[in-house]
Amino acid sequence: MTNNTHAIEDIVLNLALIEDLGFPFSDVTTDWLFPDSTQMQVAQIISKHREPIVICGLSFIQKLFAKLTPTFTLRTDYQDGDYLAPRQSLLTIEASAQVLFRAERVVLNFLRHLCAIATLTSAYVARVKTTPLKILDTRKTTPGLRTLEKHAVYCGGGVNHRMGLYDAIMIKDTHIDALNGMANAMDRLVQSSPMSVPVIVEVRTVAELEVVLKNAAAKVTRVLLDNMPLAMMQTCVQMCEGLVETEASGNIHLDNVLAIAQTGVQYASVGALTYQAGQVDLSMYSNFAF
Repeated sequence: MTNNTHAIEDIVLNLALIEDLGFPFSDVTTDWLFPDSTQMQVAQIISKHREPIVICGLSFIQKLFAKLTPTFTLRTDYQDGDYLAPRQSLLTIEASAQVLFRAERVVLNFLRHLCAIATLTSAYVARVKTTPLKILDTRKTTPGLRTLEKHAVYCGGGVNHRMGLYDAIMIKDTHIDALNGMANAMDRLVQSSPMSVPVIVEVRTVAELEVVLKNAAAKVTRVLLDNMPLAMMQTCVQMCEGLVETEASGNIHLDNVLAIAQTGVQYASVGALTYQAGQVDLSMYSNFAF
């Protein structure tokens, strides 16, 4: 992870805790019912999901508890990317009752969401396992949670696409239309300086792809084949072979991703990995001895 990633995660964590506990941190119910902050208690997070899930978020949860107390122990037999069977314990936490109750909802909100993304991604990866296709994420992420959600995609076996607008040039249909066509867009690209980041160009038709390959293939890293019928996509893939990478995009789901892979396209970007994942079913159970 980069320093920027660590900084963003720290901001996200602080915001989540302030959102639930206010500032300074306070849980008025727990503070009233459990005034003794020295007695250590034990809690477990257990999967109630009907099917195995892919784990994501363990290191982040460690950071979360460290924000609340220097006195805690987190034990687990797993790491991010592992599978957790139904009814199995993901981790055990020893801390004061105050800390456990303060952390419970924030911990579960993060884990349930990140594990869901990792689990959904693994389903896509499994669906195309007999092909070379790589499953990519997109920028269709929850504001503020992109680094975490993209880590979840990675844990599920996916490949991270660009992080933002700063680490790749991506010429999309909106840019092309604003420049009155692909030829003008490629002229701008050819006239520019050498690129220090990948260059991706979205194409919607065979004719647009012909313009890209004829005028700017040397500067383009990958062409994005947007919302194409399978026959057209296969034609475009064959045209690009040995020249530029290919990526399918638009309306990709579990029911059609294998057919898309069988066109020979190298990547498929799937926004649903992050915006349709939902949550897995995890709960925290405490073993208090009063």
